[in-house]
Amino acid sequence: MTTKQSVLNMLKASPDFVSGEDLATTCAVSRTSVWKAIKSLQSEGYCIEAVSNRGYKLTSLPDTIDGAYVAKTIAALGITPGMVSGFPEIDSTLSESKRQCAAVSTFWDAQGELTAEGAKLHRSLIVAGQQTAGRGRMGRLFVSPPNSGVYFTLIYAPKQGVTNPALLTAAAAVAVALSVDELFDTHTQIKWVNDVFLNGKKICGILTEGVANFETGRIEAANVGIGINVRDMGFTGELAKIAGSISQGAPDKAKAAAVSRNELAAHVAAHLLRFYDAWETGDKTTVTECMSEYRNRSILLGKTVTVNPAAGLQGEAYQATVLDIADDASLVVQLSDGTKKSLQSGEVTLHNNSF
Repeated sequence: MTTKQSVLNMLKASPDFVSGEDLATTCAVSRTSVWKAIKSLQSEGYCIEAVSNRGYKLTSLPDTIDGAYVAKTIAALGITPGMVSGFPEIDSTLSESKRQCAAVSTFWDAQGELTAEGAKLHRSLIVAGQQTAGRGRMGRLFVSPPNSGVYFTLIYAPKQGVTNPALLTAAAAVAVALSVDELFDTHTQIKWVNDVFLNGKKICGILTEGVANFETGRIEAANVGIGINVRDMGFTGELAKIAGSISQGAPDKAKAAAVSRNELAAHVAAHLLRFYDAWETGDKTTVTECMSEYRNRSILLGKTVTVNPAAGLQGEAYQATVLDIADDASLVVQLSDGTKKSLQSGEVTLHNNSF
């Protein structure tokens, strides 16, 4: 039996910390060999807590992404998913969804029905445990290391096409916030339009991209990409001041460690499909629930912010006070001269915290 396997067996057998000395003695190896075995196990996805003068404690086993499990869990939550694909590693779930959508000639036929190609991709989910080329808004890098976060993209094709991408993004933020709070006993907040925060740190980013039909000029489907920092991401420098993880902010560390990334992805997808379906069917109660949660969780209401126009738009940054979030997910702000604006896109920065 290898040193690594022996160390793992001892950690599995103990509900508490095991000292490095005991591990070394029992395994008949040096403390350095034990340390190397611990680092190797951590690289494979085993969550092992190390505390000076106490030793090591196994807090959770590897959390491998399993598409079949995600699909089964979504169905158990009362929602019918589309095809669910799981990847241990991928360049980007958004990039994969774009590749799949590019193979579809059209999502909707002339009679307003989903084509066979469109029906195959509608409501489908692409889930990954690591991204090698994750990206955020405006082409920014989205850090997606292994054994830390969960990254997924939902493909959704509304019957009337995508008419308000901001609403899709807002619903995604609410779906993440609700799921994290339900599973981890936390209290998350949302920064318009696409970020979820826990204890003042960003734990989730969302990017929504459209799939256009150039013949009709209609945006037929949306690719809603979501990245959630679940475990300790090892952020350093300036990034550590901004970004955090659920495990860092959760009040019950043991409970947080017991929640799998598959379970979290399934809960988010179930909430998200429930909200999207409500807009499709005219379920006003569920729509109202979604937008109420979006407003109530906002970290911007009543705050003074700097508004930066979205890439490609003209205009200088300016200061404004956030008054409200409208039912279409636009941000209502008031300028210093009393003028009110309704923002559909762009970025805002709080004066006391740069997110």
